[in-house]
Amino acid sequence: MSSLKEALTWSGPAVVVLFTLGRATSALGEDAFDLLGTCPDEVGVFTVSTEAWDRDAVVLAYDLTFTEERLDDPGLPGCLRECLRKASERAEGIAWLTFEGAFHFDHLFTDDIADQVYGYCVAGDEPVVVWDHGTLKSNGWRRGIRDVRSALDRAFPA
Repeated sequence: MSSLKEALTWSGPAVVVLFTLGRATSALGEDAFDLLGTCPDEVGVFTVSTEAWDRDAVVLAYDLTFTEERLDDPGLPGCLRECLRKASERAEGIAWLTFEGAFHFDHLFTDDIADQVYGYCVAGDEPVVVWDHGTLKSNGWRRGIRDVRSALDRAFPA
């Protein structure tokens, strides 16, 4: 896990970036991420402008900040899965975890950034969180990311 930990803490505290793309305009409250007894130390919520995008969707970004030692908690991946589930349901769409700086509308759920996405959930499906870089580089992971892109294209056509 050390390589993922390094990626999440490169600029200081561990920031887990969770995006949602969906129909709902309201964001989850900070207390909504208090799941399984592991809640972030801080939660920031930001609206992402979709003016330059050709799809009718609302995009929100959540910065979930944890102290670095909390990344070693074996329960954290399970907590992040539940965060994805709750966020995708609230958004009425898709939620995903990505490294800082990996968001661009032209590359959502494409092979070229598949290894920058380490978790996802389409509303109504089971959430997936990967906690090691080896899996993120695998063909199987890229296939899963392509499946999310297919769900995006079906639910939010261009």
